[in-house]
Amino acid sequence: MKLIGLETTSYEHTFDRKALNAFKALRGVDTITNFVLNWTYLKWHIIELAGSNFHVTEHSCPELYQQVKDIADTLDITRIPSIYMEWGHFINAYTTGYKDSTLLVLYSGAVDLMSEEELRFIVGHEMGHIKSGHVLYHVMAQMFSNVISNITIAAPLVQPIYYTLMFWNRMSEFTADRAGLLACQNVDVAINSIIKMSGMPAKYFNNMNRKAFLEQAKDFEAKYGGLMDKVIKGISIVNDSHPWTIMRAAELIKWIESGEYERVLASYHGKVCPVCRMEVPKDSTICPYCGNVFQ
Repeated sequence: MKLIGLETTSYEHTFDRKALNAFKALRGVDTITNFVLNWTYLKWHIIELAGSNFHVTEHSCPELYQQVKDIADTLDITRIPSIYMEWGHFINAYTTGYKDSTLLVLYSGAVDLMSEEELRFIVGHEMGHIKSGHVLYHVMAQMFSNVISNITIAAPLVQPIYYTLMFWNRMSEFTADRAGLLACQNVDVAINSIIKMSGMPAKYFNNMNRKAFLEQAKDFEAKYGGLMDKVIKGISIVNDSHPWTIMRAAELIKWIESGEYERVLASYHGKVCPVCRMEVPKDSTICPYCGNVFQ
């Protein structure tokens, strides 16, 4: 079902928005953002994708294009990103670009190894980044990572910004996982997707034990929640763009069990006009498509 009028604030992870606002408040961020938009890694990467990767359109690959469009419709995203394929026998995807020039890149492994419903979770996750305005700042995180790795003399200057940005980067993935679940609207499918991403061999896909995996995720939270454990986890993932997969599963489970997932679904599901059969906001009194007045 389409989530008509879906607002990101209804499902964003608490630390996501707080951490991004903290990053934006740092001195020099506006100047760096403008530089990223116009000249750096971002512009080069967009040109490289256009010149080397298969471009998915409604004509070149209509079935996959329609899948992405359907997911965008579900999350109430009106502008479809440019879609490119990248070779890689693993389950991954990413978004890049800025404002009206957003790109979605799908690795071939994601399409080959995931069911159609599981792919909704993967693509919905990326669409969540687009809807929340994460994409530009993800690009900046990658740029800072390259600077620290390759230009050591500049590292002390950018490290405060970099570590603030990377903390937000990981928090944003929890928000995107929620968007992925809202896109597929099936808890089992979402968990299956995370299991596959966590390393489940393809030949055992049909024998996945979701219950055991959920127990692992909950046990991880319970066993490694002490102060020293948190320090170790923080140091281990400080340079990672994503939280560990088990941590992502644990956070998604907590959100589901809180009742917030069902609340969001109930809040944004629309109703179908009996005359034109179009889906409209549930509080509509007049159908915007055919003018039918609801009783």
